[in-house]
Amino acid sequence: MKKAFQRCTTVAAALLLVGMTSHVWADHGSNNTETRLRTKLSGAAIQGKTPEGSADFRSDTRGRMRLDVEVENVNLPSGTMLQVAVTRGTATILTGNITLKAGGAGELELNSQDGDTVPMLQSGDMITVSNAGTAILAGVF
Repeated sequence: MKKAFQRCTTVAAALLLVGMTSHVWADHGSNNTETRLRTKLSGAAIQGKTPEGSADFRSDTRGRMRLDVEVENVNLPSGTMLQVAVTRGTATILTGNITLKAGGAGELELNSQDGDTVPMLQSGDMITVSNAGTAILAGVF
């Protein structure tokens, strides 16, 4: 229990160091306006290897929404399933899974045009990648 608490505390401290790294921009060159939020994901070392990642959310006025979450350098066995959650305040508004490939990399891609459910995200939303309930990466849009 103490080790899990230390890992969660380390993830929270890493978030304070990284800070909010979101970017919002709009393309006014056409009849379509796109909103984009991005953040870096960071976490504590797992058996001497520090995981990292990123999350990218896009939405446009035509109703298309996409979310891409990438992780790498995760020192867990190939085939490990990680849980992805986006929270706003205390409410979880998105969950999904990433299955790690050899080398500790993986990706979650959601696209509303493919029939995926992608909720509208906003600045301040937190994204967390967990392994069996323990947060290993986190970031704030």
